[in-house]
Formats: sequence, C-alpha cells, structure tokens
Amino acid sequence: MCISGGNIIDFERSGEGGWTVADKARSIRQVPAHQHLFFEGDERTHLFVVESGWVKLYRTLIDGQRQVVGFCNGGSILGLEGGEDHVNACEAVTPVKVRAIAVGRIPELCARDPELAGQLLRQMGRQLGTAQAQLTTVGAQSADQKLATFLLAFANHCAPQGGEFDLPMRRSDIGEFLGLRLETVSRKLSDFQRRKWVRMISLYRFRVLDRAALEGLAEGGEADEAMAVRAAG
Repeated sequence: MCISGGNIIDFERSGEGGWTVADKARSIRQVPAHQHLFFEGDERTHLFVVESGWVKLYRTLIDGQRQVVGFCNGGSILGLEGGEDHVNACEAVTPVKVRAIAVGRIPELCARDPELAGQLLRQMGRQLGTAQAQLTTVGAQSADQKLATFLLAFANHCAPQGGEFDLPMRRSDIGEFLGLRLETVSRKLSDFQRRKWVRMISLYRFRVLDRAALEGLAEGGEADEAMAVRAAG
C-alpha cells in the first residue's frame, strides 16, 4: 500500500551547511485541510518534508476522474518524482505542516551532509516500495481484500502496538485509492464491523478486532474463509 512516512529529516543542524534562522522561517508552510500544496503540472521548484498531518497525492485521468496514488504523513518527502513538473497533485487531508526545500539547494545540502543524502535515499526507497505494492493491490485483489490490506497498512503504520487509529481521509478518497466506488467502501466497512473484524469508534477512528481475519483476506483469502478461521479459533 502506498502509505508512507518515516523519521522527520532534520534540516536544522547547526554548523556549516546548516540553515540560517531566516531560511528556517521561510521554509515552514502551514496548509489547511483540503487545500493544495501543489497541482499536477506545476513547476517542481521545491521538495516538501511533511512534519505533521496527512496529505493525499492524486492524478486526474483522461475522463476527469481522480486516482489517488498515495497518502503521506510525517517524514514523507513530496516532490521526489523526476522531471521539471509535478506529476501528481498534493492536497492536505488534515491541517499539514511542511518544510519546503528549494530543489536547487538539494545537491549543495547533500554534498555538505552525507548523512542527509543517506536519509533522502532511504526515504526514496521506502516510498518506491510502497508505490510498487500499490500496483499489485489495485490490480489483483477483490474489494474485500483491498479494504483489508488498506486497514492493516494503516493499523501497522499508525498503531503498530495495537489499539485505535485514525483514518483521516474521506470514504471517497479511500475509494479513489483502491479503485472502488464510494458505496462499496461504505458497505464493506459496515460488513467488516458486522463480522466483528473491526470496530468503527467514530467516522474516522477505528480499531482492528480480528487481525487474523484481515490478514487472511489480505493474503488472498475470501470473506467466508476468514469467518471460518474465526469460528475455528
């Protein structure tokens, strides 16, 4: 699943190559929920490090529909794609704080700080891996399997020790990400709750109740098989 985050990259190191106070003040941007950081086709002048909040990346298809290609939170780097223009649009799902770094400064910063260069490469690798996993998910899985994989990815990312976690995006965003209709997402979430696989504590807050059932679906099983595993247990 293309859900990415990581350790916040520190661009505030002191010493040679560090940023001045004025640089830091200019680099921070606050983006309200549902506002865009950039649009598809905009000139790629900056990279953006997400410091807090969630964003979605999407593309507009030929027929005018949107395809959400990923969700990113703190630690993600936006604008890494090659070329002179952004290939995706980026919209804030929640209020977001980002740090903007001029693309032209990246070679200088990396040359002065090899550790920073390593962090950038590792984050690029993580985001590439999640994007490749998404290609398999959307193309090969059923609606139940897609949603189970999505819920597990968020649970593992946001609550690795178990417990409650937030799905801050709209149901329509989930549908555009998984290639499902809005009505299908809503119906399947209600079905998962009825089967006691998840609990919807509120519209945006969830808890996984039966991880084994969701994992069985994510690995290619069917809903009835997951119910049989629960009954056997």
